[in-house]
Amino acid sequence: MNSLDIKKFSIHDLMKKIEEHQKNYQNMKFHHHIKALKNPMKIRFFRRNIAKLKTEYNKRNQ
Repeated sequence: MNSLDIKKFSIHDLMKKIEEHQKNYQNMKFHHHIKALKNPMKIRFFRRNIAKLKTEYNKRNQ
């Protein structure tokens, strides 16, 4: 997901995506603690995407 895609989302869609990504992120972290993931870089990918989505959401709410 790049910044151009994020800018096209409505505020409602941003909130949905943030919640969805946070659930997936927590789930991945949990499974990684139990058993190592094949690709632990996905954790970083989700964390960064959540940050990008939250940044865009905060820009629009000001």
